[in-house]
Amino acid sequence: MKIKRHLIQIACATLLAAASMAQDQPRPAQSGNADIAGLPTGRGIYYHAAHEWIGLPFTVLMPFADGKGIALEVLNMGSEHTISEMPGSYAGVQIANDARPTFYLRGIAPADLYLVRAIRKAGYRELRMPIGRDFREWAHFRTEDLADVELQEVAADVVTVKPRTELKPGEYAIATPSEPGARWIRLGYGFGLVAGRTGE
Repeated sequence: MKIKRHLIQIACATLLAAASMAQDQPRPAQSGNADIAGLPTGRGIYYHAAHEWIGLPFTVLMPFADGKGIALEVLNMGSEHTISEMPGSYAGVQIANDARPTFYLRGIAPADLYLVRAIRKAGYRELRMPIGRDFREWAHFRTEDLADVELQEVAADVVTVKPRTELKPGEYAIATPSEPGARWIRLGYGFGLVAGRTGE
């Protein structure tokens, strides 16, 4: 089951990445803005480390219910929750000693954006997504896993997102629609927070 899920996620990620690259590239950051000097021009979510910009890798967040086929999962309206998996027990980007990190969204609309706490498992990170009978709110995130964020536009096509309060060490994802209005297909940009050591 997990192999099937990961193959589906990889296929969807490839298609979405190709579609994103086919779009017009956002305009470069204005050189007069010191906060975003050197920000990459490609569409994505970035963190400004000590000496470089780091892009957060993304995973297609597809909710699954264990033990059910894809068709049943898509049509499942009665179960209490589904899960979405991100490969790896730890995100590839680990941030040290910064409990309120600032992220820069380039070419990504901040509408329907969520900062979600992930549950670390052996070999993957898990996001719990309760589902209901209202198809418009079919799969959403648990309230207890969400962190409030502050959004600020800093340049054309560039928005910053920052947690309002300090985050605890652990694994997180910034979840955004794959495209404006595509609420059922989200991308999860993963990162981790650690204390006392540098990011990997």
